[in-house]
Amino acid sequence: MFRSRLAVKIGLLIVAVLIIGFGASTIVTIQRESTALIEQNKVAARRLTATLVASIEGAMLQGRPDVTRQMLQELRASSPVEGFTVYRRNGVEAFTDLATAAEVAKTGNLSQEVLEALAKMQRAPGAPMSGPDFTRALETIRTQESLEAKAGATLFTLHHPVPNREACQDCHGSDHRVRAVVRVATSMEPVFAEVRRHRNHQIVIAVLTILSAAVVLTVAMGSVIVRPIETLAATARRVGEGDFTARAPDGARDEIGELGTAFNEMTSRLAGAHQELAAKNVELESALRNLQESRQRLELLEQLKGELSKFVPDAVKRLLEQNPNATELEKKTVEVSVLFLDIAGYTKLSEQLEAKKLNQLVQTYFSSFLEIIQAHHGDVNETAGDGLMVIFQSERGGTDHALNATRAAFAIDRRTGQLNEEYGGIFPAVQLHMGINTGQALVGATRLGTGAGQRWTFTATGPTTNVAARFAGSAQGGEIVVGPTTAARIRAHFVLESLGEKTFKNVSQPIRVFRVIPPGIYEKIV
Repeated sequence: MFRSRLAVKIGLLIVAVLIIGFGASTIVTIQRESTALIEQNKVAARRLTATLVASIEGAMLQGRPDVTRQMLQELRASSPVEGFTVYRRNGVEAFTDLATAAEVAKTGNLSQEVLEALAKMQRAPGAPMSGPDFTRALETIRTQESLEAKAGATLFTLHHPVPNREACQDCHGSDHRVRAVVRVATSMEPVFAEVRRHRNHQIVIAVLTILSAAVVLTVAMGSVIVRPIETLAATARRVGEGDFTARAPDGARDEIGELGTAFNEMTSRLAGAHQELAAKNVELESALRNLQESRQRLELLEQLKGELSKFVPDAVKRLLEQNPNATELEKKTVEVSVLFLDIAGYTKLSEQLEAKKLNQLVQTYFSSFLEIIQAHHGDVNETAGDGLMVIFQSERGGTDHALNATRAAFAIDRRTGQLNEEYGGIFPAVQLHMGINTGQALVGATRLGTGAGQRWTFTATGPTTNVAARFAGSAQGGEIVVGPTTAARIRAHFVLESLGEKTFKNVSQPIRVFRVIPPGIYEKIV
């Protein structure tokens, strides 16, 4: 099987090389012979056309159009062409009626006898001539050539202009350069038949040559290359089955002989490597058992990490990724925007719903809010029953985290409306109080307890967070109330309605607050 496959490949390769080399030469030869035969036929057609035109001009110079017309009829009968027609410059077939004779007769150059002879010979003209070749022949006074297909045959057509020579202008006038166009059409079918005959002859010779050379070369390659490789392959199979004592025959002083020598050296080294491999396998099995145990412990740690990450804010995750020692978790004063929201009428809802269903409502709504908060780069800092406190920070400045907080608030409000429709009939409709305040806050980790019982919590503290909660408490259901700093940061992006100064519990001075108008609603703007 090996030998037959290699022999076939070698044979195909030889045939391919012969086809590319000898075949290309044959194709070039066929093309050259075809071009030469066709060009010879065209040259003959040009000479015949020149002869016919010369005969017509000679007859016309005698001033006897009746004799010229008679000669045309004889030329059509005796000429070996498919078509031979003379057209006036307006495209009408010449020498069929008395139109030209009547014009010439006005000058008095035609006798009555000639006119009577022409009248007897007149007939209806054929189809008028037009087309680009006819037009270019008139304009350039040069013969135009083209190949045309007619009734399944190819014709070589020439449009030969007959110039209006000075000797002819006495009868035809001098207001035009061409008197007529002679159209001669010769069939190319005999030439094409000869081309096909030559082509078939060359192809037969090429095929026989390629097959003969391929057979001879394939037999030679089988003896020189295929048989030694087959022997080497049989030895390789023995080695593959575990017999490292097998050796390839040597003695040839060519590349195949060198291959056999290299194979025997490789087999000797394989025998030694096989013994070493058996010893290494024992060590590998022990290492593999240790690796599997380590992998199981790692999977357990990754699972534990995934569960704990649910309770860690994104800001803490980023800080721990940058510095596992967590020195940045120490509390420091930074500018933040705090979004505080709670459910309007939560006390009334707790009286209407049982505790389990109320908890399910809060969980359903707040879980949807978490995706929005994360998308706007916020961290849930604190949850308390029906309330959420979200901290927004940004390295790009205060405007960025103020806008993120406002956009998150509007997205949460829209999501609340969608959930009301989705869970209508299951839960009562919910509205939210939302307040946003921007300012300095002490952000970081806080340690609770001491010794082995201590734990850490990440939070933000200070007046900014407390005031945000007061803003939310003053908002009506569905409203977003912001303080003056937040309003200054988002004024270029949102429409604000001033609610005036308001006094809040545990806040010493009144604060001017604003309501953020939802996009598209501008009914009461101050």
